[in-house]
Amino acid sequence: MDDLGNEFELIMRTDWAETGAANQKNHEALDGFLPQVKAEIQHIYSPLVQKVLGQIQEQTEARTSTNNISGTKPFILGITGGVSVGKSSFANTLERLFRSQESDIYVEVLSTDGFLYPNRKLLDLGIMHRKGFPESFDYQAIVTFLSSVKSSSEKLKVPLYSHATYDVVDAGKTIENPDILIIEGLNLLQNDPSGLNGENPTIRDFIDLCVFLDAKEKDMKDWYVSRFLDLCNEGKNNKDSFFNRYSGLSEEGLTKEAKMIWNAINSPNLRENIFPVRSRADLILFKERDHVISKLALKKN
Repeated sequence: MDDLGNEFELIMRTDWAETGAANQKNHEALDGFLPQVKAEIQHIYSPLVQKVLGQIQEQTEARTSTNNISGTKPFILGITGGVSVGKSSFANTLERLFRSQESDIYVEVLSTDGFLYPNRKLLDLGIMHRKGFPESFDYQAIVTFLSSVKSSSEKLKVPLYSHATYDVVDAGKTIENPDILIIEGLNLLQNDPSGLNGENPTIRDFIDLCVFLDAKEKDMKDWYVSRFLDLCNEGKNNKDSFFNRYSGLSEEGLTKEAKMIWNAINSPNLRENIFPVRSRADLILFKERDHVISKLALKKN
């Protein structure tokens, strides 16, 4: 398992599937998904959902018996990995499955992209070319939010990000005392880039279970190029779209531009900041080129 050493237990796809077979509610939630996605839900997502629900039950029982504040509501599930590895899709599918389990369960999905500094500030700081790197996020704002959501039942306003405009948007999102918070982003396992960690909490400290989506870099690069082309196609007739600026380029030109961005920004970020902290995750999922999870690595207790 590359450089994971003895910290993790390798689990093959079929063995993982046996740990949490899909129940009738899971099957009902499969409606509308393509056959390949249904297979992934049955073999990968459903066991993960059962694992999380089991941990929530254990935490509830522990709080009842000890009044321990650790593991307080909500249960925070982190999804991290490189650019275009499928974090948002994974998080949204999990949300749908959790909702299918209990009609009254309140699940929220949040991306740390909303905590990126606005483009105007990135330009002022001279780091627009490092957007997505640790220093381009308001790290302490993420920590403050997670601390608040763990300790308070009040309504919390969180920022949102638009991939179309390539910037943080004015309209935010309100979160109020969810049962499960799924947070996805590049930087969940990273320390504060300002170097202020010391005794201060990190993002990771608030996450009850963190999943790292892993894949070969050449596959992630191709997925990024495909997404870039889609965003350019969607934005070619929309002057408010960041990607409208590329409307004069051919598909070949767009592909070249996307590869250049990957090589200059996403690849160095992956190698320097994202992949090196992979071992801080609780569960690593290895994706193949067709997006199928072939194996998993579960951190040993």
